[in-house]
Amino acid sequence: MAVIQTKDGQSPCPDSIAIVGGGRWARVLVEVLCGLVPSTVAISLHSRHNTKAIAAWANDREWAKRIELSSTWPQSFASGSSAAIVVNAARDHEAAVEWAIRARLPVLVEKPIALTFAGAQRLAELARDQDVRLAAAHVFLFAGYLENLSRLVADAGEVESLEIDWTDPEGETRYGERKRYDSSLPVFADWMPHVVSIAGALLPTLPEYCKSLRVGRGGAALDLELVAADVPCTVRLERNADRRRRVIRVRAGGADLHLDFSSEPGTITRGSSSFTGDRDWESGAHPVARTLAAFLRWAAGGELDHRLDIGTGLRACRIIDQVTGIYRLAVMAWLSSRLATAVSVDNDLRYALSEFLQSEGPLSATELDCRINRLTARFAGPERVRLSDELTRAKDPWGLLRSLSG
Repeated sequence: MAVIQTKDGQSPCPDSIAIVGGGRWARVLVEVLCGLVPSTVAISLHSRHNTKAIAAWANDREWAKRIELSSTWPQSFASGSSAAIVVNAARDHEAAVEWAIRARLPVLVEKPIALTFAGAQRLAELARDQDVRLAAAHVFLFAGYLENLSRLVADAGEVESLEIDWTDPEGETRYGERKRYDSSLPVFADWMPHVVSIAGALLPTLPEYCKSLRVGRGGAALDLELVAADVPCTVRLERNADRRRRVIRVRAGGADLHLDFSSEPGTITRGSSSFTGDRDWESGAHPVARTLAAFLRWAAGGELDHRLDIGTGLRACRIIDQVTGIYRLAVMAWLSSRLATAVSVDNDLRYALSEFLQSEGPLSATELDCRINRLTARFAGPERVRLSDELTRAKDPWGLLRSLSG
């Protein structure tokens, strides 16, 4: 069995690691793994739709020969221990994780575990029945700046309130690549695992449910109030914002604590004092490497790190399920109003329609544009008033919109 050298000593590691996915984050994990595990560990990257682009990306990397690329999922493994990391599109997580479990591979799955709580719970039960190790990747739990904030909050006393402000600008570059979100995945489904895991690190209990939701910009901006025991948690999420924000504000024991890690490792403010979020940032392992090392140690038979516990991911999926119904009603009300009055397709209307039209599966950019144009043309014509009225009264407004775009 291979070993990883960490500042705490040697840590066991599987002899082969299969990464399922071909997007930006899969490529980030490959780079981190190549710097983390010894060269004797076999690393394979499996993408059904993006193999050529990955090959071009890897071509000029000095470690490219270490990586085996494939357009299919692994069919067999060399002798020794193996593990899988699932980081493909969220809609494909469930199938990939099930494959890994049935192949009896310890598996780490990126957020969210599955698109529904039922799907995520089924995977957790399957892993338990098959006695396979299943972990959820909550990378910020491995961030020194969050650990430091958590200690300060615990020392301050009882938490009175929590605020999280999480926004991304359009066209942001991260890890040397342009960051793109899955336009079929609502922002709350994409980021709720981050919110739930971070809240759980600061509060005595994980958030339980969403008390209220306010939709803005066609769903690109959301204000949510989550409930965690008696602590109000205010959450603001926004895509295509003016800038990147990663801000946490905690009121505890009468004191105000503030962490801004929009640029890592960020700054912690306590009263009138401010200091770096993580003094070891330049010399220590970063959150992604720490997450992977913890998973690989567990996959190779070591102890479970509680930060990988699947329960946090399951709670996030449960809240996502609950929010989905409220969100769809709010977005439909927004769409009905906007389609009845819009004279052109602005960014917010395009955002809402792109998400809705791809809710049952991804569309090519050409097909998506055609459907948006077809739908908005209907509402721009003489039938606008009648269609808006029908949409308001329809038992299945989403089905009506889908038929109008077809």
